[in-house]
Amino acid sequence: MSALPLPAFGEADLSNCDREPIHIPGSVQPHGLLLVLHPESLEVLQAAGDGGLLGAGAAPAAGQAAADLLPAAVLAEIASLPEEPAPTAGRALEAALPGGGVLDIVAHRTPAGIILEIEPLEGAGGAVRPGPLPVVLSMIARLGEAGTLGAFCQAAADEVRRVTGFDRVMVYRFAPDDSGEVIAEARDAGIGAYLGLHYPASDVPRQARELYVQNWLRIIPDARYVPAPLVPPVSPLTGRPTDLSCCALRSVSPLHLDYLANMGVRASMSLSIVQGGRLWGLIACHHRTPHRVPVAIRGACELFARMFSLQIEAKQRAEDHAHAERMHRVHEGLVRVMAREDNLALGLIRQRPNLLDFMDSAGVALLIEGNYAALGRVPEEEQVRAFAAWAGSRAEDGVLVLDSLAEAFPPARGFAAVAAGALVLSLTRDPRDCIIWFRPEVVQTVTWAGNPNKPVEVTGGGARVAPRRSFAAWRETVRGRCRPWRAIEVEAAQALRVSLLEVVLRRMDEVARERAEARQRQDLLLAELDHRVKNTLANIQALVRHSSRNAGSVGGFVTDLHGRLRAMAKAHSLLSRSRWEGAGLRSLVEEELHPHLGAEGGMPRIGIVGPDIRLRPKAALAVSLALHELATNAVKHGALSVPAGRVQVSWRVAEGKLLLEWRESGGPPVAAPGHRGFGSMMIERSLAYEVGGTTKLDFRPEGILFHVEMPLRHVAEAGVAPDGPGAGQDAAPALRGLRVLVVEDSALVAMELETALRAQGAEVIGPVARIEEAAAAILPVPPDAALLDIDLDGVAVFPLADALAAAGVPFVFTTGYEARLVLPPRFAGRPVLAKPYRGEDAAAALAALRPAGAR
Repeated sequence: MSALPLPAFGEADLSNCDREPIHIPGSVQPHGLLLVLHPESLEVLQAAGDGGLLGAGAAPAAGQAAADLLPAAVLAEIASLPEEPAPTAGRALEAALPGGGVLDIVAHRTPAGIILEIEPLEGAGGAVRPGPLPVVLSMIARLGEAGTLGAFCQAAADEVRRVTGFDRVMVYRFAPDDSGEVIAEARDAGIGAYLGLHYPASDVPRQARELYVQNWLRIIPDARYVPAPLVPPVSPLTGRPTDLSCCALRSVSPLHLDYLANMGVRASMSLSIVQGGRLWGLIACHHRTPHRVPVAIRGACELFARMFSLQIEAKQRAEDHAHAERMHRVHEGLVRVMAREDNLALGLIRQRPNLLDFMDSAGVALLIEGNYAALGRVPEEEQVRAFAAWAGSRAEDGVLVLDSLAEAFPPARGFAAVAAGALVLSLTRDPRDCIIWFRPEVVQTVTWAGNPNKPVEVTGGGARVAPRRSFAAWRETVRGRCRPWRAIEVEAAQALRVSLLEVVLRRMDEVARERAEARQRQDLLLAELDHRVKNTLANIQALVRHSSRNAGSVGGFVTDLHGRLRAMAKAHSLLSRSRWEGAGLRSLVEEELHPHLGAEGGMPRIGIVGPDIRLRPKAALAVSLALHELATNAVKHGALSVPAGRVQVSWRVAEGKLLLEWRESGGPPVAAPGHRGFGSMMIERSLAYEVGGTTKLDFRPEGILFHVEMPLRHVAEAGVAPDGPGAGQDAAPALRGLRVLVVEDSALVAMELETALRAQGAEVIGPVARIEEAAAAILPVPPDAALLDIDLDGVAVFPLADALAAAGVPFVFTTGYEARLVLPPRFAGRPVLAKPYRGEDAAAALAALRPAGAR
């Protein structure tokens, strides 16, 4: 079947608008000037817009030299634009004209040539130009005060409206079916409210959503503009219409302009919210009159949108975690009930907590070993048994989720008034053994901005199809469906199924141990999530501050910060794949150098050599940022700035350390700079500080050499044994002859500690789980050292620590809390091991307490 033809830009209607080529409009908005220059000669290839911005008599035309239009300093920066592997925000420049005018210029290198977007600089003529740094920092600070996801989105809407001055700013969230809902709104009292309204997927066509992922900002200062055509319309370099995807001046589909007019909107701006490469939502701004937003403020808003996107996922996960935690507590109560009940079916419904407490539903029915029990609103027993027989064989991994019973199981129409959806747990291969939660039909009232089944109205006697004229709320009721089951509810049900199966098999001792471990992991994950979100925000703020101090221009600031955020995001992505257990060093190098891994003259430009090694998260993030700075410098000034240049990245394990080396060759001659900027500080000082190692940045004439040595504690996994002197030989046990008291209330952790310390030659006293036992253990002869868990099942260990300190016994604290929050001032400076840790880590911490040379 042949593909449907694409409508020409501006000739689409709402029956084919999802195929309109909005990336090649052939025109721009006339408040600015767009030039396309030849990448080598810098001659004008194409032009559109307000040529008067360049001064009287300077109207550009094809074939004209850019040197006749723009200052030489600006042209030098434009000529040095690097090749980009993907669309970017472009490089922002400023141009002072001989007549006194000042222009904002954003430059992009594309297959059609170098595209320049030129706008008058707002605030020129003596006024102070707004700086983006204080704007971004104040917006981020206010976001930090929001607790819930809803409050977080509302704060974002408030802040964007505050800094841009739009009449209305909305946070618009997409559903899985691409329909959308306004979930937050900040507005002037005189403009209509849209909070809570829903919109069909056709309001934001597929190709528009894709463009929003590429280009994070779109601006329309005046929706009644007359498009300025691109002359000539076809690129002389490519022979095709010029792709303006990356351009803020890009002309907008007439359908969208009609849409804005129907809303009473004269100016608009949209900021993308992107999660995992998919458009999560938009920050949409509207104004009733023409409204200009300076380039600097737009840059600040785009940077804010990128940071907002990074943080919103953590907010969502925190809210999901709270709901999952509630179900987990009920789960634990159900397990206790199951442990003492002979009739499992009755036990799960007649006591509290019960299965209705566990899952948000109207009723639950159980069939276990032929016994039937029910609680709440459920179909008749015969109907439940018939449904269970049908559902049991269809439950993949023991779970079946149905939002519309009647669609999948037609006999369910007979009990639609009671149950419209179900979640089924199949406990055994016998379909009669199952638990079924039922949800009733939800007359789910959705407020749409117009009728989603009538997204067009014919106007002009049928001459064209226009967007909806009426935005009166249209209410749609969804019948025959229940409220959808959430993913975390399905996961909780699966976890409960595992517990039920274990009870049936009489393995309650194993269940208790696994449950305790799972709870400990869950608590640690929650604490780690909180720590990671705060740490990420702190790192971003530090990057913003340092980047601004060292940036020569707003454009340089945005470009440098964008690159550093991308490097951080790449490292975060790699760590997420391993659930933050570590990231492969080779993957970190390849991710950062991927755009340059091609070959010049048949020779690879970049060599990567080293064994399989995974770095722990802190080291991975630090190394990733250092690699980014090295690669950026190499592209701008070093080996990767010329075709013949080469970079060699290698690493090895030797002498109890990880040795990493970056070596450049074949580039321009290198001389040590007179001033070390933030990039050099990131490469040398920051990396050494983060990993507790040493770094050396050597500016050799033949190319930069960077050497790193870091302790092996930053290596999560290594696929090669350390080399160097003494490798493979048995070292003397670090704790030989040392009597160590171990105070730990977790049996599993205590066993691991005992094994690790004995392996290092220590004599272990205990382990003990209570202060009384520990006090008794040290009475006859005090130990040589101690390992103290701060919290012993709710009892603080500090009285025992005071007794040991008085006796002159050195000790190490262990805790899952943040040490500064729980340690009394008298113990400041004492060594602390943060949980989770390995037995080897504890042995190393205790060994460090011994006097130098003592054995």
